[in-house]
Amino acid sequence: MNNYGFYLSKLNLRGKNKEHAEVTFYQGLNLISGASDTGKTFIFQCIDFVFGGREVPKNIDERKGYDAVFLELHTYSGGILTLKRNLTDKKMYKYDCGINNIDNVAPLEIKHQHDKEDPENISSILLNICKAPYKNVVKNQKGVTLSFSFRDFVHITMLSEKRIINSISPIYPEDSIYTKTKSESAFRTIMTGNDDSFYTENQQKNNAKLGVKAKLEIVDSMILDTRISIEDIASELESENFDIEEFEREISFLKNQISSKNFILNELEEQRSKHWRNLQELKSEKLLLAETIQRFNLLRKNYESDLNRLDFIEEAIFYTEQLVDVKCPVCDGPFNSEEADVKTAVLVELQKTKMQLNDLISTIVETQGKEQAKESAINKINLEIEQIDQVIQRELQPVLFEFKHKIDNMLDLRDKFKMMQFNEEKLKELIRSQEELKEKIEAKQVKVEFNNSINQNSLNLFSQIVQGILTDWHLEEEIEVKFNEEKKDIVINGKEKEGFGKGYAAILNSAFIIGVLKYTIKLGLPHPRIVIIDSPLTTYKKKDTKTDESEQAVKEEVKDAFFKSLSKYKDNVQFIILENIEPKKEIQENINYCRFTGNKSINRYGFIPTKSQDY
Repeated sequence: MNNYGFYLSKLNLRGKNKEHAEVTFYQGLNLISGASDTGKTFIFQCIDFVFGGREVPKNIDERKGYDAVFLELHTYSGGILTLKRNLTDKKMYKYDCGINNIDNVAPLEIKHQHDKEDPENISSILLNICKAPYKNVVKNQKGVTLSFSFRDFVHITMLSEKRIINSISPIYPEDSIYTKTKSESAFRTIMTGNDDSFYTENQQKNNAKLGVKAKLEIVDSMILDTRISIEDIASELESENFDIEEFEREISFLKNQISSKNFILNELEEQRSKHWRNLQELKSEKLLLAETIQRFNLLRKNYESDLNRLDFIEEAIFYTEQLVDVKCPVCDGPFNSEEADVKTAVLVELQKTKMQLNDLISTIVETQGKEQAKESAINKINLEIEQIDQVIQRELQPVLFEFKHKIDNMLDLRDKFKMMQFNEEKLKELIRSQEELKEKIEAKQVKVEFNNSINQNSLNLFSQIVQGILTDWHLEEEIEVKFNEEKKDIVINGKEKEGFGKGYAAILNSAFIIGVLKYTIKLGLPHPRIVIIDSPLTTYKKKDTKTDESEQAVKEEVKDAFFKSLSKYKDNVQFIILENIEPKKEIQENINYCRFTGNKSINRYGFIPTKSQDY
C-alpha cells in the first residue's frame, strides 16, 4: 500500500480587495525561516484550522480584510482537491480541483467536525485519503468509545511552538486527564492498525468474559509481528525487482556456470595431480643419480690415489736400476733385477688403473648428463604445475567464489522472498481471524477488560527508528532509545525527557513524530505522510527576558544534521518546518526554501503581503 496519504501544494489566504497571501509546498523538505512576527506560526495555524481545528488563526493586524483560507493538496493516488474554510463563520468547502480552477467549479459544503453518519466532513475525507478505516477509540477505562477522527492524526503529525517544548509525550494534544485515555487509544490505533470498534459500552453485569478477547489480543500481536517481518524482508528485497521464477532462472544459470567451471577445475586438478606424480618420480631418479655420481667421485679419488702410488713405485724402480754396483744392504749381495721384476707389474697395474679411471670418468659424465636431463624435466613439470596453479588461483577460483557467493545470496533472497509470500498469506489469514473475532465480540456483546498497551516488538521497532533519527541528527555521540510505556514517551540513554531543557525536548518531540511517520510507512499502516513542526530548533524567547537558556540551546552540529537528514527525503513524504534560523547554503539549494526577512525593503517580508513589499 504505497498510494495512501497526501502532500500540501499551496496555502492561500484571500479577502475582498486584498492581494492573495500564498506559499507553495512540495514533497520532501519544505522550510520557511525568518524573523519572529513574519507569519510562520500563522501559517501553522491556518493549516491546522483547515484540518478541522477549533481555533481560528490568530487575529494579527496583517490578517485584517482576509476572510478565507484555501489549502490545495495532492493525494499519492493521483488526485487533487482544494479545501476552503472561512475565518468568519468557520464553514468549510471542498473543490475537486486545484486552487487555480476553483472559480470554474462549484464547491461542496462539508462539515468541519467528524461525523461517522455523514461522510461529507473534512475528517472522513482526509481519513479516506489516508486509507484509514478506523471507527472508534476508547474514551475511558469503562470501554466507552468515541469516533476516531483525522484530528487524532493531526495531534501526532503537527507540533506547534507551544507543544514542541512540552515535557509530556507528543501523543497528548493537551495536558488533561480527561483526554489521556482517548489519546493513548488513538496512538495505539495508529501504531497497531487496530481501532476499538469492538468495544461497546455495556452495562450488563452478568455477561460472561469469554476468551475471545484474549484470542484477539494474540492475533493482533501476531499481525504486528507478521507486518514487521514482511517489511523487514521487503526492505532487504527493495533493490530486487524480479519474481520467484526469475529467482529460479538466475539460480539455475549460476549453477550451470559453477558446474562448467568445476568441470574445467577438475580437469586441471587431474593434470596437476599427474604432473605432481611425475615430478616426484623424476626427483627420486635425480636423487638416485646424484648419489651415484657422488659414489663414482669417491671411486675416482681412489683410482687417482692408486695412480699416484703406482707412479711413485715406477719412479723408485727407475732410480733403483741405476744402482748396478751397489750391494744389497740386507744381504750384502748384488741386486738381481730378473728376480724382482716389479717394474713390469707396476706398469701393467698402472695401465689397468688408467683404463678404469677413464671408464669411470665417462660414466660420471654420462650420469651427470642424465641428472641434468632429469633437472630439465623437473623444471618443465614445475612450470606446467605453476601455470595450472595460476589458472586455478587467478581465473577459476575467483570466478567460482563469485558465482558461489552470488548463488548463496540468490538462495538467501529466494528463501526470504518465499518467506515474505508465506507471511503475506499468513497476514491475510490473521486479518480474517481478527475480523471473525471482532464479529464474535460484537455479536455476543462480550464485556472485555480494556488494555491500551502496544505489542513490545512494535515498541522496540519504534525505539530503533527514533534512535536512528537521533543518531543521524548527532544529538549525542552514543544514543540508546527506550520506550516508557507508562508515560508513552521515549527515554534517551536512561534519561527521561523531563530531565532535558526545552531545546532538547523540541528535538526529542520532533524525532518522536517523525519516528511515527517512518514506523507506519515501514509497516504499511495508514498515515497522512506529512509532518509539520513549528520551531523544532529554537525556543521562542521574549525580547525582554533575562533568563539564561543556555542549557536549552541546541548545538550547531545538530541543527545542520537535522536539515541535512530531512533534505534526503524527496518523494512520498512531506516535511514542513517553520523556523527562525537559516540552514547552510548547500541545504537551501536542495530543498523548497522560503525566507521571510521581516524587512519590507528586502525580498519577501512575510506570509501576508504589505504595500511596500516587492514580490
